Amino acid sequence: MIRIRTVVIGLAVGTLALSACGGEGPAEGDRGQTAAEWVACSTTMVVGDVASVSPSARHKGRISVTVEATEWLKPVRGERRITLDVVDPGATDTPRQVKPGQHLLIAVPERDSLEPGVFRGDQLRLERARIKKALPASETTKCPYPWASSSS
Repeated sequence: MIRIRTVVIGLAVGTLALSACGGEGPAEGDRGQTAAEWVACSTTMVVGDVASVSPSARHKGRISVTVEATEWLKPVRGERRITLDVVDPGATDTPRQVKPGQHLLIAVPERDSLEPGVFRGDQLRLERARIKKALPASETTKCPYPWASSSS
């Protein structure tokens, strides 16, 4: 009985927390931000197919990812093919490794020392919906510390 009560109380607290932030709680890859903050703190959010991945020519621990864009989320329009220089998410979490041929959503953070959000499959669909819902609020949301770039 005590276990069930603890679970019910935990669910109620979680529901209240989401309600307090307008139902727009943290997104999966956002490190504790609201969805609007996550979108505001991202320079690029694009869905597409990975054409190539190589070590970055600029910095160790980064990769150069070329994506054939199928849908732009932020900005709303962009090139059909884009190359992004990002922190390698696979360096710290092998399942997050970006590989040619993958269909994914990649969210590039404003602060270039942070890993991008990388989403595939069902997670891609969920995060795309969350991003689209948060886009209007993100336009008036300032990217807070510690996610803002040091030049902001």
